[in-house]
Amino acid sequence: MLEPETRETLIAQLSDPTALPAWEEFVELYQSVVYRVARNRGLQDADAEDLTQEVLMTVARKVEDFDFSKNGSFRGWLLKITRDLVVNKLTRDTKAMGSGDSEVLRLVNQQPERDATRSTLLLEHRRALLAQAAERLRPTIRRETWDAFWLTAVEGISISEAAARLNKTEGAIRVARCRVLAQLKKVIESDDSTFSL
Repeated sequence: MLEPETRETLIAQLSDPTALPAWEEFVELYQSVVYRVARNRGLQDADAEDLTQEVLMTVARKVEDFDFSKNGSFRGWLLKITRDLVVNKLTRDTKAMGSGDSEVLRLVNQQPERDATRSTLLLEHRRALLAQAAERLRPTIRRETWDAFWLTAVEGISISEAAARLNKTEGAIRVARCRVLAQLKKVIESDDSTFSL
């Protein structure tokens, strides 16, 4: 995996369609984020997949014109693209969207709230950062330390159960968990300052 680049540099590289590493990195970070935002706003799986592709194509077409001094944050810009496309998807061709039952009609008539979409986009972005940080950090940590963290922080099992499974003391599990969390926090803070939307 390439070292993170500043967001201005990454965004500048996106205006070049031949910059495959930049596009791969961007898609890895944001494709699942946009998809989950679309699902959260009421789109079915296939529609959310289509919308995600539309957002990525829109970014490809318009990123050359993005200017931090004029457009503000990249997060806001991407949010607007996503929100507008979700609204378009929910309101266009309503006869083709479903059975006409009251739930479908409610979804079609509902305008997604900006704050809810923004919150979802932020949450999904943070999840993507966490997954990417964990992927980068995992090979640098001893397996038993990682397992102690993973079982308690991700799988949600108790400290005592993790200690029994790993044949460790509860104190050792707590220390391992804290160490990995501290390292993840550093990686995410570093990534968030360079990759944040």
